[in-house]
Amino acid sequence: MSNVSFHGTDAASALKIVGPPPSVDVNMGKGELGKGFYTGSSIALAAIWAQLRYGQNAVVIEFEIPKPRFVQLKGYTVKTQVEVFDGWTALKSTSETTTFSFGYDYIIAPFATIEEIGHQYKFESQKAEDELNASNKSVYPCAS
Repeated sequence: MSNVSFHGTDAASALKIVGPPPSVDVNMGKGELGKGFYTGSSIALAAIWAQLRYGQNAVVIEFEIPKPRFVQLKGYTVKTQVEVFDGWTALKSTSETTTFSFGYDYIIAPFATIEEIGHQYKFESQKAEDELNASNKSVYPCAS
């Protein structure tokens, strides 16, 4: 078994991310938890997000990191939606959404503005990037 999570994007970006060679980059993304590469526990949410943003070019990438490798990553939990929202608000006010890092391999947290649809992972270290690049990946085109 593996740790499975999903990333919604466009077809061209998916080709670059999946490779070969795979090219996940934890320094490019920005979001509610700052700089990092984001995935989520819900394929439905990843598909909806990608469809709204990329229309007919929307795809979902599934990442499978084997459990024995995933547990070697150091994680941190942001426990509540309020903590995520307040942190995101602070990052936006100081223009740190593209630079802030918690100093862990990954962060797991609820979404700031979506309730009870799953959780998000933010991968932020070189070790996490290496694991994502080495992981099994599948790409699923979304409905147009």
